[in-house]
Amino acid sequence: MDDFLPLNQRTYVRLTVKCLWDNLPLVLLAGVIFSLLCVPAALLLILELFAPAIIIGVLTIAPAWAALLAQENEIARGVKTSIHTMLAALPRLWVRSAGLGFLLWLQVVIALLTLATLSRPEVPLIVWLGLAADLLGLLLLVVLYLYAFPLLVQHEVGVWTAVSNAFVLASRHLNNTFGLLAMGVLFALAILYLSSGLLLFLPAIWGMFIVNNCRLVVDEEMGKDQGEPDDDRSV
Repeated sequence: MDDFLPLNQRTYVRLTVKCLWDNLPLVLLAGVIFSLLCVPAALLLILELFAPAIIIGVLTIAPAWAALLAQENEIARGVKTSIHTMLAALPRLWVRSAGLGFLLWLQVVIALLTLATLSRPEVPLIVWLGLAADLLGLLLLVVLYLYAFPLLVQHEVGVWTAVSNAFVLASRHLNNTFGLLAMGVLFALAILYLSSGLLLFLPAIWGMFIVNNCRLVVDEEMGKDQGEPDDDRSV
């Protein structure tokens, strides 16, 4: 019966969990490949080579994330797929996904430059305000990435189109946005405090929820444009 359920706010969690369960080996394999692609940046970070770690992260982690979402998007659409989808998406999405990653790199660099000024004996109030603005900017980027990356994957849009549309979707669907953000924080804490081995599959699980959420909210927005009544947004 689940195969015939439409994707909406009431069925979102149920259908996403079903996608994960029915395609668990493929999802886990995609998660492992994503984690392996994150290894170079992680090693540089462990060695406290922060600048190279950020640069390598932009060039590897961002495209790997986009490729993972591309694989999961095919799963969510019910298309017969294999891990080749993810591998083929890496070069195809590399430039645009790295462009999205560059925005985070730029914000991190600005935040680090602001932090460097805190070593002064007396720190002006404007510096603290600047640091708060930098951290807020980082949080905003993370929120936008919840929509920008799947938009890039699902609709083959450019970087700025993905970011601008992501801002609209994130602001119009606050419950979905906060839910995904809370799930990401929970998963990050589990990886940090329980086991780093969770990194092999928790990002892939989160990615499936992100992909299906983007499909859901885009369908809702298109329904509004066509004059259809709003769905109940309570989950």
